[in-house]
Amino acid sequence: MKQSFKIIIILFAVIIGLIATWFSLDKTTRCKLIYGKNICNFYAMMDTVSHSPESSDFEKAMQLCQEMSDVPKKDSCFEYIAQVVSFYNVEKAKEACDEIKGFDGVYGKEDCYEIIQKPDEKEFARQIIEKFMIARIQKNQPFAESFLTDNAKERYLVRSDPYLIIGLSNPHLTSYEILETEKLDSTQFKFKVRIYEAYTGEGIIDYFDETLIVIKKDDQYMVDSMERSQIYKYDQK
Repeated sequence: MKQSFKIIIILFAVIIGLIATWFSLDKTTRCKLIYGKNICNFYAMMDTVSHSPESSDFEKAMQLCQEMSDVPKKDSCFEYIAQVVSFYNVEKAKEACDEIKGFDGVYGKEDCYEIIQKPDEKEFARQIIEKFMIARIQKNQPFAESFLTDNAKERYLVRSDPYLIIGLSNPHLTSYEILETEKLDSTQFKFKVRIYEAYTGEGIIDYFDETLIVIKKDDQYMVDSMERSQIYKYDQK
């Protein structure tokens, strides 16, 4: 009996030690242990260059891509950097293009050069929507708010019946899909985004649509307004 009790105590101590070790790790290390270096480096690169390209750390972003082991993912990483920085520094964008190996035939230096010479405004606006939605799903409200103009913040945060930007604990925002994209003019785009909510342990229970207007402001795209539909029950079938 004493021996069994001792084993239980040891196991409990080991579990507590593992939990303590896990929470002592930094965010990047935890991400790599769960998802692997390729995915975590790509998202870290996006955080580095996308939100404020002109003040971002280009060398750090390049290093994150260079450390990736999967060649196609590495190529897409460099192409992403090239697209973002081409708005303010074409030479740096070319430097990123030069790193592309073109191993899978999908990405290539020449294609990358063509992209950075003619930046796709709609694609940059779409990237802002994607980063905004990822921040909301991850419940990172300060980061999500950084993509909003004052007008959009008022729609989400100041109303008497506020539209919650990151949702509740339960149900919580769990995934999204961009249903429609419309170019309003050269610097304004409209996106219709379907957002799914779930209960912990029960899966998706409902969804609603948000219509988001993205505008270019000070060489950066931001969400300027939103309208939300009613909530619909999700049909598991």
